[in-house]
Amino acid sequence: MTRARYASIHWLRYTARRTPDQLPLASQPAACLSWKVGPDGALGADGRRLPSDVWCGVATYENEADARAGFNERERFVPALDQTLENWHVLLLAVAHRGECNHLDSERPGPMFEQSQHDPGGPLFVMTTAGFNLGPGFDVGRVIDFRKNVDHVRAWLGSADGRIASQVITPHTPGDDGVTMSVWRDDAAMVSAAYRPGKHRDQIERYKAEHTADRTSFTRFRALETCGTWGGIDPVAVARRRE
Repeated sequence: MTRARYASIHWLRYTARRTPDQLPLASQPAACLSWKVGPDGALGADGRRLPSDVWCGVATYENEADARAGFNERERFVPALDQTLENWHVLLLAVAHRGECNHLDSERPGPMFEQSQHDPGGPLFVMTTAGFNLGPGFDVGRVIDFRKNVDHVRAWLGSADGRIASQVITPHTPGDDGVTMSVWRDDAAMVSAAYRPGKHRDQIERYKAEHTADRTSFTRFRALETCGTWGGIDPVAVARRRE
């Protein structure tokens, strides 16, 4: 299975809440290995994200040329980009990866990224994923419990030193792995926040002990290019100023 080396991330804040049927979701970037899009809304009773004005997309690519082409042609595939109040886009290089995800092949989850041998340094973009097998024995209660705790961790990280911005999405396609994304001033700030005693560390230990998801992955990226704003800022530009 071909692994990605690059990704583009697209954060979108619409003028009103959207459901999947209200957005044109059929298009995808040319030459991408995968394209996943979903809302960052409140968690419903069934574990799905409720309709939201915030949606995010994740595209993965094998090479830089395809990644840059997709990033520059985002108006072609990002759903209803002209209906957003604000949007932010970042082109990323994977510099570390571990774990398994189903974004490249939903029938055979596995490693998602081939990490670069060259790390250009700078602000850190982190993407984590978690997923569940939908076959016999599937328990939606595990999904709901995991996603509730994801939201608790995100709320806690909102005040973490060095964290600039973060989003969570649950792709609209059933069975696709959920994604948490965050921008950090540097690696040290992320490590300090994520692994010191606290809600995130507690969930890591619980996952190890109880296997609260069927698979997880963790990827570190460096930003190669950005466009737009989120919350009135370019998170990567702000992170660079705080280095």
